[in-house]
Amino acid sequence: MTPSQVCHQICKKSGSNFVYSFYFLGSKKRHALETFYAFCRLVDDAVDLAPNEVEAKKNLEFWKKEVTAVYQGNPANPVSQVLVDIVKTFEIPKIYFEEILNGCEMDLVKKRYETFEELKTYCYRVASCVGLVCIHIFGVDINDKTKETAISLGIALQLTNILRDIAADLGRGRVYLPAEDLNRFGVAVSDLGGSNPDNLNLIDLLYFEIERTRTYFKKAWGLFPKGSKERRKWVAAVIMGKFYEAILNKIAKNPLRVFREKVRLTTGEKIKITLRTLLSLRTPQG
Repeated sequence: MTPSQVCHQICKKSGSNFVYSFYFLGSKKRHALETFYAFCRLVDDAVDLAPNEVEAKKNLEFWKKEVTAVYQGNPANPVSQVLVDIVKTFEIPKIYFEEILNGCEMDLVKKRYETFEELKTYCYRVASCVGLVCIHIFGVDINDKTKETAISLGIALQLTNILRDIAADLGRGRVYLPAEDLNRFGVAVSDLGGSNPDNLNLIDLLYFEIERTRTYFKKAWGLFPKGSKERRKWVAAVIMGKFYEAILNKIAKNPLRVFREKVRLTTGEKIKITLRTLLSLRTPQG
């Protein structure tokens, strides 16, 4: 199997919404995004699937060296080898890869967050920096506004993930909701298992986090380019964003649902959102 085929197989097995959005791009950009996604998947798995923390740290050190090797042109991993040409072609700054790794490292060394500012740093690293790499691949004009769009959308996506994975994360000893928020609403960490459906404080906390997440979606869409030509370059990001915004809306209808199941979209819902998004991108916004 060639390195490119390895990347494709990793994406194919993932079933991620992120991968679904690739199909609306040209082959060159799709290939680049598949490779980048494969890198992110391997790094995540190196931490999350490691048998213990010692092995996870060793795996992360390997990937830190691989990023350096990518920019020097001599990496060892097949996915990294494909990445060499991509970072050159799309002029992707090394700092974004380093920050993604820093975010993964936070999952090893930081199990709780005291403030939202701390959590926002985590979201920036693991999600916004992914978006910042993607806008280079999309071919959009790289400026403060487009960077802020990617950053805000990344934070919105990660906050949505955090909301729908509260119970699962708690089972792994991780609490992403800031302690200052739990204290504000009188919610204990033990309440995050969702065992008490009548806990009104927990429900109030969840609605607070939902509204905070919506402000980041609103900010991202407000920064979105108005002209249809420039908007079309963002097609993969918009489809992804609309998927996650729809997931957030599902959670908002019944926040306690996150303790019973992982909230997902049906295939029909994804198709409807995709068609609506594609239509909207053909029309200039006033």
